[in-house]
Amino acid sequence: MLRVLSALLLSSALLWAIDYAERSTQELIVSLHPGGKNIAVILHELKKREPAMTPKEKRLYRKKLKELTDVEKK
Repeated sequence: MLRVLSALLLSSALLWAIDYAERSTQELIVSLHPGGKNIAVILHELKKREPAMTPKEKRLYRKKLKELTDVEKK
């Protein structure tokens, strides 16, 4: 019984997990802000996409990275 309950809870949690791969690059960049959730996961996804980013997306991405690192230095 406990195993079945655990399996159900785990499977329902996986169904509600956020799939960042399905979000647009712009959405991911905008979601990067100090104190935000899942920053490491978002940064990983953006790093994979960086070669395909437009120049505008790259500028915004680098600006957001700088903001994050500036906050970490304080």
